Amino acid sequence: MSNNWSNYINREFGTRIISKWVVFIFDIVITLFTYGVAYTLRYNFNTSAVSFDVFIEDIILTILVYAISFLSFKSYDGIIRHSGVADALRIIKAGLMAIIILIVLSTISKVYDFSFGITPIAIAIIHLVINVSILVFSRYGIKVFFYEVNRNKISKIPVAIYGAGRRGLSVFQAIKNDSESNFVVAAFLDDNDTKLNKTIEGVKIFSPKKMEAVIHRYQIQQLIIGIHEIEPQKKNDIVAICFEHQVSVKSVPPVANWINGQLSLKQLKNINIEDLLGREPILLENEQIHQTLSGKRIMVTGAAGSIGSELVKQIIKYAPKQLILIDQAESPLFDLKMDLLFAEQLRLHTQVAFIVCDITNQSRLEKIFATYHPEMIFHAAAYKHVPLMEDNVYEAVDVNIFGSKNLIDLALKHKVEKFVMISTDKAVNPTNVMGATKRAAEVYVQYKSKLSPSNPVFITTRFGNVLGSNGSVVNYFSKQIAQGGPLTITHPEVTRYFMTISEACQLVLEAATMGKTSELYLFDMGNPVKIIDLARKMVLLSGLEPETDIPFVYTGLRPGEKLHEELLNTNENTLPTHHHKIKVALTAEYSPEIVEFISLRFKTP
Repeated sequence: MSNNWSNYINREFGTRIISKWVVFIFDIVITLFTYGVAYTLRYNFNTSAVSFDVFIEDIILTILVYAISFLSFKSYDGIIRHSGVADALRIIKAGLMAIIILIVLSTISKVYDFSFGITPIAIAIIHLVINVSILVFSRYGIKVFFYEVNRNKISKIPVAIYGAGRRGLSVFQAIKNDSESNFVVAAFLDDNDTKLNKTIEGVKIFSPKKMEAVIHRYQIQQLIIGIHEIEPQKKNDIVAICFEHQVSVKSVPPVANWINGQLSLKQLKNINIEDLLGREPILLENEQIHQTLSGKRIMVTGAAGSIGSELVKQIIKYAPKQLILIDQAESPLFDLKMDLLFAEQLRLHTQVAFIVCDITNQSRLEKIFATYHPEMIFHAAAYKHVPLMEDNVYEAVDVNIFGSKNLIDLALKHKVEKFVMISTDKAVNPTNVMGATKRAAEVYVQYKSKLSPSNPVFITTRFGNVLGSNGSVVNYFSKQIAQGGPLTITHPEVTRYFMTISEACQLVLEAATMGKTSELYLFDMGNPVKIIDLARKMVLLSGLEPETDIPFVYTGLRPGEKLHEELLNTNENTLPTHHHKIKVALTAEYSPEIVEFISLRFKTP
């Protein structure tokens, strides 16, 4: 069918609802035609013995009866191109009503010798079967016709599915069953050698090694990854090939997220930058974490922040007795409360207190400790933006050092069992205010832990940039890409360590279970990532061309920024732990006299 013809059909009829009376007349015409067919079949194609007058009387009566039945069940009232089972049932019911009426009239005419209602029962039955069948299948045919017209008016999009297993087949069926989709599955890719060169409903299965050839041969425009657990490096390689050939990439969500166990094309999700970190999934000692957190009164500071809120959502799964959530930001804390209620996380019968409080307010903190008696503290509250803190030194010192000092001192006073402080890689050889204040807090934690080696257990965790956190370069780039660019990059050689929020928080919980007092834990951040490479991938994931569609602008390093971040300084070393992604840092210790002097004599103005 030519595009002009299909466009005309769709324009003239595809977007209109045909009048129900036109459908009614159509049904009557079909009924008239099928009655003639039934008569012919009944007499074995020999109609010479049939009286024409009798035939006319029978057909008029039959048409009247069927018209009444159609009107009674409104079998003409549906939208033809959206016909379904309900429409077919109405036609069947109308046909059954009609034959019952005809049989009753035929019986009455024989008993009382009337001159009407003499339609032979055999013909009525034959007519019923033929008429109902044609009416139902005609609607289905019209539905298929409009479906094909609509599919033909838009050019097809050839797609390849990576994975010919259960998930891949679910994607294949979802594409076939979606009448509004213009996707056409052109090829499968699978690592299983036993499946290679075989076909699924005529679609051939190829080795991933032939991906580039498949893309060229079938003009693939989109790849759908139909494998849930795929090695990170392999995923990176697949996406890199697709980027090179301007092929978009989507993935299938977990089966638990499918609607009623069925995959919908609308559920396919775009590959995001977090998927391309190239990191192995974290395996946690969930039972040990459960034993550590279950039934405890747990305080989280900075609870409404990126790290804090994710920590809360993970901690609550382990059924603590009570959560004391502290943040000075009222609106984000309210948002966290609504998120927990919406996700029904509170169904675990955990008592949750949402407290608006600045950790520099020692008297207020004292009252909170006296009221709630926390047994564990996760200290995530901090000012963290490097350039901003260069211009706000007072606030950085007040919150990051003295706010932390308040919490540490109160944890000692109230005999908290465990205190976990979240630090940063910027505390290593600090060149900025933010890093220096976090390093000072680390030193104070270590100092106090030496004075009180058992209660509380002081643990410090140190990791780098968190993807997707508030102020993350990923969020910043996303906004710039949405606005059409340019992307502002400080330096073409700048690198940073990255991990996801979920990954960071999982490792914090793991460290909390294994920690011995005064230990500082480093997380395996993988290899450092060049920010310019991150920017290029994000632009490509948006379907655009880096430095063509979205220009890059280099602004120079900002005050206090390093070209490359570090996880250890030159005087520090590490020891392994039972978890391969967590190491203990052997950090430099400071004289107790110096720490005491600073903590007692140096006060913020």
